[in-house]
This record gives sequence, C-alpha cells and structure tokens, in this order.
Amino acid sequence: MADETTETTTDTAHTVTPSEPSGVLDLRPPKESLRAELCRLGLEFSSADGTTESWRDYQRGVLATFDDSGTSVTLTDVKTNLGRTLTLDELKAVSRIDTMTAAD
Repeated sequence: MADETTETTTDTAHTVTPSEPSGVLDLRPPKESLRAELCRLGLEFSSADGTTESWRDYQRGVLATFDDSGTSVTLTDVKTNLGRTLTLDELKAVSRIDTMTAAD
C-alpha cells in the first residue's frame, strides 16, 4: 500500500460556515462589509497581496483596494489614476461609479 499524506490548510482571513442548520453553505460576504458593497457596485475580486485586496470592474475601469482592517476602500479610475478613499458608510451611499471609460 502506498504512503498517503494529508495536507491541511487553514485560511484565517475568511471563516466560512453554513448559515442555516439545513447545511446550506453561504459564500456571500457579510452584509455590512466593504466586500458586499463592492459586489453591489459590480466589482469582483481580483487579487490579494499580503494584507491588501484588489477588486475590479473591468467594464468601467475601476480598481478598488483595501486592507484587512476593512474600514475604508480606495476607488481609482485606472485610466486617469484619479481616486477617492471612502468609508463603508460613504460607500453605501454610492449608486454608480463614473470613470473616463464609462459614464452613464
């Protein structure tokens, strides 16, 4: 019989637990979070580097970055490199992000 090894990894950044006793695994971010607001605005996860996450909306040309404190996010127009840092409460008030790439 061949040797079998088991590798266990622990992700301390995100704890995923079933939301219901029914066994449904809910992978959505917490409702009161930067991630939930970025999803609402159409951005998607791009990458993580150490303690910083990057999210993007490629169609609008938006880059969002925030650290693991989750207290504020910097939204940047990738064409002009103009950006603004917003708290979670300020981000909740945003209904659309206009850039040089896309403005409705």
